Amino acid sequence: MVMTIPFAKGENMDNSRSRSIHVSGTGKVSVEPDKADLILSVEVQAKTAEAAKTQAAVAMDALIKSLKDADVAGRDIQTRSISLYPNYSSDTANKITGYQLTNQIAVCIRDLNKATDIIDNAVQAGGNSTRVQGISFGIENPERALAEAREKAYVNAKTIGQQYAKLAGVTLGTPLHISEGTDVTPVPIAYSEMKMMAATAESTSTPVQAGEQDVTITVDVSFGIQ
Repeated sequence: MVMTIPFAKGENMDNSRSRSIHVSGTGKVSVEPDKADLILSVEVQAKTAEAAKTQAAVAMDALIKSLKDADVAGRDIQTRSISLYPNYSSDTANKITGYQLTNQIAVCIRDLNKATDIIDNAVQAGGNSTRVQGISFGIENPERALAEAREKAYVNAKTIGQQYAKLAGVTLGTPLHISEGTDVTPVPIAYSEMKMMAATAESTSTPVQAGEQDVTITVDVSFGIQ
């Protein structure tokens, strides 16, 4: 936070420089997420590349079918990566012992009430080759939360500006410049937690808690002073 006041008349300074107080304000609103981005993959090891490809395709087809059976739209399922590479023996011969294929997809879950069933069904459909690699929560339409956070940020900036004006013995005037920064922080669940949930999915339902998400606005304001 910076306050700038020109020197008195006759001192060596550009007299055209504005008299201003420059402050930053922050506004934060916590809201419940309304969507989740889920990362799933199948990982298969086989003696040949062709066998790895075939086994991975079968597992992924079953996994995707389980998603669509849960009313996940095709537009909300996206392939992220496909990799195939050889595995080598650990001895000095360093011979190829097989191949590993990994196929990763991203899934947008728009009905969080279905998140548990979607994860459990995907693990069951893909079998032991399924990997649940993470989930993060988001807000589909954050405009209302942003507007509320924006209002709080400006009020915060003006309150700070008024305090500095009082301390400096001046009167706070109208804003001369306003600039904004936005932060909508995703709420992730760690990969290690997701692996644990996937491992126990056969016996119990996967617990999914969306919690709350912070929408934060930071605003820089330059106020004129009188």
